[in-house]
Amino acid sequence: MTEQLTEHLTEQQIINKINQRQCFKAIIEGGAFTLKIEKYLPAMSAAIHDGSNFRTELEDNCLLESLDRYYEEDPYTGSFIAKQAITLIAHDSRYEYDLNRDTDECVYETAWGKEIWKAPLSEEMITKSKAKHAQFYRIVAAVVEALVEDFGQCIVYDNHSYNFKRHERKDLPVLNVGTSSVKSEQWRPIINSWLSALQGMNVDGIEVTAAENDIFYGKGRLAGFCHSRYDNVLVLATEAKKVFMNELTGEANEVVLPSLQQVYNATVAEHTQWYINEYHKS
Repeated sequence: MTEQLTEHLTEQQIINKINQRQCFKAIIEGGAFTLKIEKYLPAMSAAIHDGSNFRTELEDNCLLESLDRYYEEDPYTGSFIAKQAITLIAHDSRYEYDLNRDTDECVYETAWGKEIWKAPLSEEMITKSKAKHAQFYRIVAAVVEALVEDFGQCIVYDNHSYNFKRHERKDLPVLNVGTSSVKSEQWRPIINSWLSALQGMNVDGIEVTAAENDIFYGKGRLAGFCHSRYDNVLVLATEAKKVFMNELTGEANEVVLPSLQQVYNATVAEHTQWYINEYHKS
């Protein structure tokens, strides 16, 4: 498939393209995220904590160094889904606004027991961050509603990563699927098939294990937003243990990371095709 040129578009221009079912790749005006649509399929893949961009005004007021913030980001998760037909990848740091929280609570005062700001943020700074958060979810809604209109239902692969060295348990799963916000048992076969697909992954340098609601429960904003608004959208909130990098230094594992990138992309694509075959037969 020919590589799409990346456009810089306003929110309304992006929504117009979705409404016209155009294929495109666009960075939102201001750079907060990139939306790529190569083909309209009943599945979107998202990596909402992939980025580390941080507004200068916030950087100057932040008590945490960039490496401290990076520790709580989800680096590389965008690369795990990069080959999918529809991807939504965020570029801003969760310390600017956390896309896995409600808009009203998306700007941290403290996080993980640490003070963040030298001086309290101004209302103007907070409002700017909340506006970017709200804009992201308007784009989520535009994509999901288009897919539901075209296909009747859709799934969203919601991809994250987690630090494991802070936990006492040594048997934490490499991949965890959180499903606590899923309202209907109609989705159970799809959840089971996704877990099975994850458990079947062969990644160089690690033994892959996958579990449901083991360490995370899928209580984040993307899952909650979709499950509360749409009965015909399933979010597969999937956390990858940071076995692909040194979580303390940020250094990538040169064996695990490239293998995981390739295998995870292939697994999502294969599962999407299974879902289409099972639930969207013409």
